[in-house]
Amino acid sequence: MKGKRKLFGVCCMVCTLLVSGCGPEKENAELLAADVAEEVDGTEIYKDILDEFYTLIVNGSGGDTYLEGSDGVSEALWVIGENPLDHIGYSIMDISGDGIPELLVGAMDDSHSGKEIYAVYTCQNDTPICTLSGWSRSAYTSMGDGRFLYQGSGGAIYSIFGTYTISPDGTSLICEDYYFTCEKDETFSEIGFYHNTSGEWDKDASEELNLPEEEFWKIQNDLAEQTESVALTPFSAYAFTGESTAELPVTAIYASDADVSVYNEFIADTDEAQEKILFLANSTVKDFQVLSLSLEDVDENGKVTFSTEKLYGLDALTPEHPLMVSMTIYGTIPHYGISYVDENGAARSFAVGISGMDGSLMLQEF
Repeated sequence: MKGKRKLFGVCCMVCTLLVSGCGPEKENAELLAADVAEEVDGTEIYKDILDEFYTLIVNGSGGDTYLEGSDGVSEALWVIGENPLDHIGYSIMDISGDGIPELLVGAMDDSHSGKEIYAVYTCQNDTPICTLSGWSRSAYTSMGDGRFLYQGSGGAIYSIFGTYTISPDGTSLICEDYYFTCEKDETFSEIGFYHNTSGEWDKDASEELNLPEEEFWKIQNDLAEQTESVALTPFSAYAFTGESTAELPVTAIYASDADVSVYNEFIADTDEAQEKILFLANSTVKDFQVLSLSLEDVDENGKVTFSTEKLYGLDALTPEHPLMVSMTIYGTIPHYGISYVDENGAARSFAVGISGMDGSLMLQEF
């Protein structure tokens, strides 16, 4: 990160010139801002975040702490096909216009571009911060020039869409238009269409739109037609220098792939499609539990919350005595998980799923 303080100091000076300058001086300041944007090494600024995303994509789990903005990628890993490193990409560009580049992470197609943006980060006081976090039911797509189309869902009768623009300093999103559906009264007999520019899901603070249903949805379709792709670099081309293969304290493999004769055993269900899964400890972990998971909520930032029920527990899972669990992995939403207390005393919870990269078992932290 050396040299960034100097670069950001120059950026601040340029911003001051842009505000106060006029005529030829203003033009010179604008040119200087463009030069500074090119000088700022965005890859170095966002290296830690890029490393965490790379690790998440490869291992199915990131670092020891939750990375804000990673939920869209975590969700995509459950449904993506082979080679996820080739289907998730990033771009570093100044979309706010303040001379400091932002980091965009999004879904990528075969043309090395994509419209769906999972996360946007900017840098303030030498610290990267998350500006945008999206996932399937709270999704952002690029409209170019720092603008985004938002499309969300809160249930069968609750839909949201609208447009946002990134703030001049890149640290937040500013609502331009916000449309949503909501019941008109407590009888739920009629659905109303509403609009505001505050970004609030509040019909009392919004204008009710008296228009046919098809015209309301046409607004959304027209906005969707204005979205455009962003050029992305695949994470398969990212020059990762960390330890992406570092193992978690507990790993999961198919029992058929292991030659183990001594183990504890638990049967989670008796479905015909059940798999025998072996949980192996690289080092002793305490309070090991097999969990039943139920999806409870996904917040506005895409962070997933599960309700959990303990199905089975061990005081400790040791390298000498792994645990074999017979369980069924249903679809893309995890129904089973594990939890334990690691050697540092941290309680950790993981959903059990299948990697889209090679079909191997994947423990995804939540």
